[in-house]
Amino acid sequence: MRALRALRALRALRAHEALGRSRCATGAAVVLAAATAAAGLVACAPAPLQNGSTAQGEAQEQSPAPSETAAPTSAGLEETDFGSLPWVFRPGGNLPETVQLEFVDGSATDGMVTYTLGETVHAQLTDDDRMDAAVQVTRLDGNAVDEQWYLWVADDDGPVQVTLPVARASRCGTVTHSVTAAEGGGVQIHETRRTIGEDALPCTETGTDERTRVVTAMEARNAGEWWPVRTDPAGGFGGLCPVAAEYEAVPYSGELHPVPDEAVGAEITGGAEVGAFPVEPWPVYGEPFPGWILIGVQQDGVLGCAWAETP
Repeated sequence: MRALRALRALRALRAHEALGRSRCATGAAVVLAAATAAAGLVACAPAPLQNGSTAQGEAQEQSPAPSETAAPTSAGLEETDFGSLPWVFRPGGNLPETVQLEFVDGSATDGMVTYTLGETVHAQLTDDDRMDAAVQVTRLDGNAVDEQWYLWVADDDGPVQVTLPVARASRCGTVTHSVTAAEGGGVQIHETRRTIGEDALPCTETGTDERTRVVTAMEARNAGEWWPVRTDPAGGFGGLCPVAAEYEAVPYSGELHPVPDEAVGAEITGGAEVGAFPVEPWPVYGEPFPGWILIGVQQDGVLGCAWAETP
């Protein structure tokens, strides 16, 4: 039923887009708008030094004032102990609800469930020249394994976590082959997903939807709120994309954005027509963002997802 509603929403977007094209003939244009976002980590900035001089008395010459020194910038996250920071974990990656964690010696517990910090990959995720990071954390609940990667951004006020995961691996699900620092900025994620119709595959087999993507972070919706954004091989949302709800994409020429915020002005298609298809309606991308819908996108043969504003 949710997949059907998502399909109806996508068809409504296409109908709205067609209406906009017809109105263009009379001078009125109807467009969809959207934007990018992400959630982040912040580093504290030292107070700027104050210049000045001291007087030792009338008989003594006044000491020359030191030359002005630029205020030091906040440090990156190269030396950050992520185990000492409060964490947010989103079980399954598809629900709005989160678990608050405090690690001790790299581990945390929530009843019978354990969480363990794993690998850290340092990379520049924004354009401020400071080093940010992607950090792995694994949730173990009996035989159920939920391995996720979260971005942390070095901002002006201290470490802040991007609360939407950028990669997730699980038993009988997606396989994350690697997360590495990408040349030119961002982290490169290599994964193999299960696509539509492959949910019944044995756990010993992987899916056929292999993807390699580069993800960075962007501030959107609110000050200090960071979102994951895909920058390569095509633009789009940088978090987890739900599985397609239909086998075929349909032509779409409306505006698409990496985050549900038109104010940042980060449209990804440049006016080119792409393929669009409905995806499974995950609650994490639904009610929290009214007026927006996350849809699947096929752009130059590359599969991903992006946000469109609903009519």
